[in-house]
Amino acid sequence: MTKDMQAKGWVVAITGCSRGIGRALAEAFSRAGATVVAHARSEAAAREVCAALPGQAVAVAGDLRDPTLGRRLAAAADALGGLDALVLNAAVLGPMEPLAATDFSAFRDAMEINVDAQLRLFVGAIGALRARGGRVVWLTSYLGHAAVPGYGVYCASKHAVEGLAKLAALEHEGDGIISVAVAPGMVRTDMLTAAQRGADTSMHTPPTAAAARLVDLVTGLRLAQSGAILELAAD
Repeated sequence: MTKDMQAKGWVVAITGCSRGIGRALAEAFSRAGATVVAHARSEAAAREVCAALPGQAVAVAGDLRDPTLGRRLAAAADALGGLDALVLNAAVLGPMEPLAATDFSAFRDAMEINVDAQLRLFVGAIGALRARGGRVVWLTSYLGHAAVPGYGVYCASKHAVEGLAKLAALEHEGDGIISVAVAPGMVRTDMLTAAQRGADTSMHTPPTAAAARLVDLVTGLRLAQSGAILELAAD
């Protein structure tokens, strides 16, 4: 459970808020006192999320590949007082196949969303993050620092994300920006169900529990932790 109002006065932008960890994060940050800039692909989904939150929230819609999305998220946060945290949550699983069977068109599509778009979002928000000494949280996975056969696209993309998190930390230390990658563990989401090929995932962490721990982690980050690859403790 999040601590009462631990994010009071914060403005937090979160991508992929329509379901799963993203939606749970929007709810957890809102309960913790933050104003949430909630992103979803469609305007209707983003507005629906905002309407369900207990605190102030603003909807921003758009495809992750939209080159203006990062700037629009930052502008929405600036209008609310500034950007304290950017949580890069949205991603796709991509095709699950061995490297020798790679569909390069599908591989490129997934990498564009999971890597190119994440970098573009960060670059678009750098000015807003610099102004507040903000933090950027790149959601990663165990597969970002390990390898499991048959998960080539997701594995490669999350390895890249962890590299971006480390580079952002090094290049923006002087700006006071904290950059970390966080692996939330096995969280009960639609993506995990797909990754497990329909196997039972009921024993895994619910999104609400993972989100509460993420809020605790993000609000407690210090500059000395920038560049770290962090893993949430399991239930």
